[in-house]
Amino acid sequence: MPDSSLGASLLAFILTAAGISTSPLERWAYRGDAPAAHKRVAYAMTILFLWVLTVAAVSLYGRAPLLVSPVAPAAWLPAPALAGPVLSVLLAAFFLLALQPFLQSLRGLRWRRAYAAAIRREFAGIPGFIPDDAAERGTWILLSLTAGLCEEILYRGFLIRFLHEGAPALPIWGALAASSLCFGLGHVYQGRKGVVNSTIAGLAFGLLFLLSGSLVPGIVLHALIDLQMVYVMRPIPEGAGPAAEPA
Repeated sequence: MPDSSLGASLLAFILTAAGISTSPLERWAYRGDAPAAHKRVAYAMTILFLWVLTVAAVSLYGRAPLLVSPVAPAAWLPAPALAGPVLSVLLAAFFLLALQPFLQSLRGLRWRRAYAAAIRREFAGIPGFIPDDAAERGTWILLSLTAGLCEEILYRGFLIRFLHEGAPALPIWGALAASSLCFGLGHVYQGRKGVVNSTIAGLAFGLLFLLSGSLVPGIVLHALIDLQMVYVMRPIPEGAGPAAEPA
């Protein structure tokens, strides 16, 4: 593979700085009184931006290396025979919790209303971020699939490997922590809570990647977590109430 340290360093810098630099524009596009066209443009620009960066990462490292962990699964852990299973249980609990809006909403309208209200409270600072009509929900599906694939390749497949094997030469724990923070900073437009939550999610996805040795589980789970917004936030028929809920 040709020397691509400069290109990789530039890509890592873009991943670190992009969320901070674009946050004012995203908050403007997702404000409550913004025209719907602004939201759709913001969705489309995010999709395009992620794909451009992903193509750059693949051109630098190749596709296959970005899909596998730079270290052997669990071998990098202290006391792997104990730490591996413990972390696996914690990760399973985290991802089950992350999918609760969808799983609980399957129980009926009362649950879906509750989670829809919780989502609107969570994004109260950027209410325009939530897809509100069929066209926006369709675009959100594309955005979710793009985020699941591209963000996992960029922040886990590329960034962890670059920070560990490239010029920074961080230990794998340091690479995991730094990549998780960069992922959190990519969500600055969601406010302080969004940064904290995204950093924690980045840590969970990174651990899943390093423990499983493959990026595929993270890609699938990331896409599913984002896609649940479409199900939870879809319109509730007028007149539907507790009596219309399934038993």
